[in-house]
Order: sequence, then C-alpha cells, then structure tokens
Amino acid sequence: MRHMALAVTLCAAVMAASTAHAQTSARQQERERQAALIRERDAAEALKVTARLIEQHQMPCEITEAGTLPAVEIVQDGKSVAADVYEVVCKDQRGYVLLSAKSKLVGDPMGCLQAAELAKASPGSPVCKLKANRAAHYWLTDTAKSKIPNCQIAGARFISHSPATNTEVYEISCKGVSGGIFTVPTHKAADKTVGYMNCLKTADTALKCELTTLELAAQTLNPLVKKNAPDCTVTNARFVGATRDAEYYEIGCQGKAGFVMVTDLDAGFKATVGCDKAATIGGCKFTDTAALAAAGKAKADEAKAKYQTAYTQALSQNNVACTFTDFRRIGRDSATNRDVAEFKCPEAVYGLMAFIPDAGKAEKFENFDCYVATVNKLDCTLTTPDDLKAHLQTLSVGHKSIKPDCVIGEARYAFENAGQVVMEIACINTRGYIAVLNKARTALNPAVPCHIAATNPGVPEKCSIKGNGTKQD
Repeated sequence: MRHMALAVTLCAAVMAASTAHAQTSARQQERERQAALIRERDAAEALKVTARLIEQHQMPCEITEAGTLPAVEIVQDGKSVAADVYEVVCKDQRGYVLLSAKSKLVGDPMGCLQAAELAKASPGSPVCKLKANRAAHYWLTDTAKSKIPNCQIAGARFISHSPATNTEVYEISCKGVSGGIFTVPTHKAADKTVGYMNCLKTADTALKCELTTLELAAQTLNPLVKKNAPDCTVTNARFVGATRDAEYYEIGCQGKAGFVMVTDLDAGFKATVGCDKAATIGGCKFTDTAALAAAGKAKADEAKAKYQTAYTQALSQNNVACTFTDFRRIGRDSATNRDVAEFKCPEAVYGLMAFIPDAGKAEKFENFDCYVATVNKLDCTLTTPDDLKAHLQTLSVGHKSIKPDCVIGEARYAFENAGQVVMEIACINTRGYIAVLNKARTALNPAVPCHIAATNPGVPEKCSIKGNGTKQD
C-alpha cells in the first residue's frame, strides 16, 4: 500500500512539472512572438523613416533593409541634442548610417566603411550591424576591376571624403595581387572618372597602403618585367618619380643587377635603364651600384686587354705609326666583318680610327683620322670635336680668305675626296665659309665665303648651318 501511495505521489509530481514546463514554454514563445512583432514594427518604421531621409538627400539608394542603431548625442546650433541613428542596405550592396534629428537628416549619409574607420578613432561611434552590410566592401568590386581587371576584392577601407570635388578615397585590396588607392566619385559628382594609384606610388606618402604588403605591391610590374626583361625575377620594386610624360620604377632582380623601368603615364613600357646609368633618374637602392661599376670596369678591362695585343699587331703589320696610350673598341662592322676601333697616340695628332679585320682574314685594313671619321658618321671621343675645331682655328689665323675676326663656333664636315675634307665653317659672328682641309692637314685652301659659294658652281658645297654667312662685309 505504501508503495502504491509513493507511485501516485511521484506521478502527480511529474504531471505538475510537465504542466509547469508547458506553461513556461508557452510564455517564452509568446515573448518571442511579441519580440518578433516589435522587430517587424521597428524595421517597418525604420524603412519608412530612412526612405524619407534618403529622398531628402536625393541619394540613389533602393533600400532593401533598414534598422535602428543606438541614439547618439550631437551638437546642433550650439546645443547638445539627441539624434536617432538608422542603418540601411541598398540594392547595389552599399550600406549607410543615417543620423536624424527633429525628423531631418543630419549631415550626409555615412558609408559603412567610413563609419567603421571613424569608430577606430572614436570608439562607440555607430557602425553598421545588419548582416547584409557585413561585407561592406563588395560594392567596390566593379571599381576595383576597372583598374585591376584580375582583382578579386578582398577588403577595403575608407580614407577620406572631399565635399569640394564630391569624391571619396578608398584603399582596395585584392586576393593574391596588389591593390591600390582609388578616388571614387560620389552620386553628386558630374565627372564619374575613377582615379587610381598603385601601392608603389603611395608607399612614401600619407596614402600608404595598409591592406597590401610591400612584397605583394612589388609584383605590380611583373607583367611588364616578364615581357621586357624576362631574365629578371622581381624581388623588390619602388616608385622613383615621374615627369610630365613618364614614370620611373626601380626593379630589384633575384641574383642579378636590377634596373630602372620607364613607363608612360598609362603604365605602358617605354625603356629600361641600367643601375650604372640611373643616378640622374633616382638611382638604385636594391642593386649595389658600386659593386656593379667595379664589375663593369673589370669586365671592360678584361675585354680591352683581349683586344690590345691584336690591335697593336694589326697597326704594326699595316705600317701605322701609333704607340697608343688609350683605345676603345667601338663595335663590329657586320657588313665587312671588321672591328671598329679608335686610338689615342702621339703620332696621330688628329686622332686615329681603324677598321681592323680578324687575324688571318682577307678583309681590308683601313685607317683614317677623326676628320674623315666624322664625315663617315663615326664619332671620335679620345680626340674631341673641340680638338679638331681648335686646329682649324689655328689654320685660319693669317689666312688670306678668312677674316681675322672669325672665331669658329661650329664646323660641318661634308665629304672627303682623296684624303681632303670639304667642310663648312661657321664663325660666331655669323661669317661663314666653305673650305677644303688638305690631306696633310696643314692648310684650309681654298676658303670661300658662304655668299660666294652659294652662286659659284665651281664650289662643291653650299653653306647650310642656320644663319651662317649672314655677315658679309
């Protein structure tokens, strides 16, 4: 009997507990239902209010969702007032925070990215919360692709807003490739052009990229390097500077000397400049230019030593008196398979240049001085143009046909005839002459003033240097 009573008591307790749980569950469901109704009501009210505020601002936003955020205190007309805060989601994936006081929009709508950036500096500032606004950078996808076609957008941050130009500046990052800094027109802007600077260009400025690493930014120029300097594996890069029509980037290469790449303003390739020649356009930091210069000199010295013996022998075999103190190999004349070299030696007062065939080859050896070299469009450097001009000046002194006031400013070597060089002489006072330098290089005979040469059919050349021969007295 006692066991039966215990069972009845236990059964009653279970039934009571079950009834209490059912009542609690019903109350919880009712609370959730009421909460859902409140959220729906608030969302509907927020949608209504934000639609009106967006219309006030004449902003192109087709609202797909809206919600409320905690109110904030703002200063309006010198007084602290409470402002309602709303969040909206637009169909184009943009999201905004709106502030309203006395049923009117306060300031401009603030993009979710801008709100997030402001909250970093002012914790507690309103930020976007709605699920659709969690990836607030997606609306910049088309903007990114307009300048970086292979960009899969990874993130973005707001940098600044300019009411004067109706533009906003954002940094956009991409998956696996370098992003950049974008200037984006707002809906108020008449000019819808998107501005873009790669992260290399902004590295040393206030717009320095924070979402793209320097290592990734260095790969920006990879396509140009692969196409125009395929033996360079890029290890580093930096923006050096720009002119009115060109931009300059230093490229560091793995295991070899780098260079400066020159592009046009649209990032089109123009040229490369070796680090040994790049000092005047920003120089190189990723390549040891001192070591490069030393290596270059060693290589040049080695090459020079290789040719010195052969050239000495060639000059001797062809009875050319030249104990040269210096020489330079200009290159190879591919048409005749001969080396072209210039020499500096005391025996050749007016310089010496030669076409030198390989040892044992049948090609003809030729040599001539720098007057003839200039006629042949070969430029001497060991004997300079000023050296040649100085000799002509000496020959003009006391010349019966050349006025004493002629200080030679320019000489044009027209052609050679049996060792003689026909030339035009321009004096700095605009006197001018056609003269013939004799084969021995000891006289300028004849020498005819420009105005006479112009009408005399016996003179084989006419003056053509601009303004030459104007003075005729």
